[in-house]
Amino acid sequence: MATSQIGSIKFRFTTLESYLVGQVLWTWLVATPILIILLLTLRISKMMAQAASGQVPAEYIWQLIWLKVPAYMGMVIPMTIFFSVLIAFGRLYQESEVTAFRAGGVDIYRAARGVRWLSVVIATVVTVFVLYVTPWAQAEINNIHDEINANENLVGIAQGQFKPISGGSERVFYAEEVSTDQRDMSGVFFYENMVDGGFRVITSKRGELDATPDQGGKWLVLKDGRQYSGTPGKADIEIVNFSEYGIKLNFAKSISGEPQGRAIPVATLWGSNSNKHQAELHWRFSLPIMTILLVFLAIPLSRTTPRGGKYAGVAPGILIYLLFSNLFNIAYGWVEHGEASGLLAMGSIYVAIALLIFVLYLRDGVLLLPRLRR
Repeated sequence: MATSQIGSIKFRFTTLESYLVGQVLWTWLVATPILIILLLTLRISKMMAQAASGQVPAEYIWQLIWLKVPAYMGMVIPMTIFFSVLIAFGRLYQESEVTAFRAGGVDIYRAARGVRWLSVVIATVVTVFVLYVTPWAQAEINNIHDEINANENLVGIAQGQFKPISGGSERVFYAEEVSTDQRDMSGVFFYENMVDGGFRVITSKRGELDATPDQGGKWLVLKDGRQYSGTPGKADIEIVNFSEYGIKLNFAKSISGEPQGRAIPVATLWGSNSNKHQAELHWRFSLPIMTILLVFLAIPLSRTTPRGGKYAGVAPGILIYLLFSNLFNIAYGWVEHGEASGLLAMGSIYVAIALLIFVLYLRDGVLLLPRLRR
């Protein structure tokens, strides 16, 4: 008999209850990393395409990818625990273990008490993620994108193509060849229309991008080249040969301002009357609540016959999960646009799920509330 203690309250789990918790927990620990890996694979493909097209510098790719793990966890865990219960309990039905339990006078619903408590523990983990870890990860992601935006001249450079670059005047950049990491190049051409009406044209055999930030900017270092400068319509063209010449590409770091969306700290959301902040706050709290409700729902939804297969409850589970996910997205939009309060919009979905759970338990002849009081 397994025992766990929280404060002064002691919970004693029978061997069967511990067995069911182990079955669900093992499935969940396998399913969660698999789903995270699938999501990261899609993200990696997208990031690699962006890096190849010059939209994101290669040096930032892995930082952005790994920061997505804590950003995904709060949303992934409720889904994986839901399907883990469906699969684990479906296997028990399919292999006639539930029939053996009943023959021994054991009620599978009462034996699932440990699984219900497991949902509370996992919901606590989800709460920590969505309130603290995910905002931190998203803020870090935003900071990286701010850095990329601040140094937008470092991205989008493709060999054989002219590229306008930002600065205090009109400037155009060209390179015959560019390395994969966009730091080394050859056959460089640079044109700048000066603010005083003059111009300068620089050509060089080689060039490289200095990755060390310098007062919010970065440098294009040209080597073995020549500069032509003067004023259009005048014969005062000046020609200077150089072995090394540095050009500052950008002058100020652009920032996204106040944290937005998932990056907003929970303290800011809690004390705000903004509809957008209220929508975000209620959405974050909906994830741990949904974690518990989905586990309660998965227990009766997993019921099947030995011929039905252990995945028989997965198909309706997918439909139900997609339905309620879309309802939460709709409710989020209502709250964000001030068309409904968070308690009314999100609360009505909780009530709908609770009613569905109650109907399924009644279908199986289970009086839910008395059993929970035991």
